[in-house]
Amino acid sequence: MNDSRLQLLTTVESVLKALGGGSAAARMFEGGTPQIMSNAIARGRLPPSTFLIFTEELRERGYRAPPELWGIQSGQLG
Repeated sequence: MNDSRLQLLTTVESVLKALGGGSAAARMFEGGTPQIMSNAIARGRLPPSTFLIFTEELRERGYRAPPELWGIQSGQLG
């Protein structure tokens, strides 16, 4: 699916909601816990180690999110 057709999510909360909630998102990566997701909401930043996992899952669900939500500057990619 073309990225422009994916719905843009701009907050940590919206990413987690699209992934089925904090507990569901935590189960998507090794060592993930609901507490890690709660901390991500409080910081306003997702764990960088979840970037590839979450962006692929979001794409499959029709969403996209900027890398800045993981603390990654857009210029750091590719």
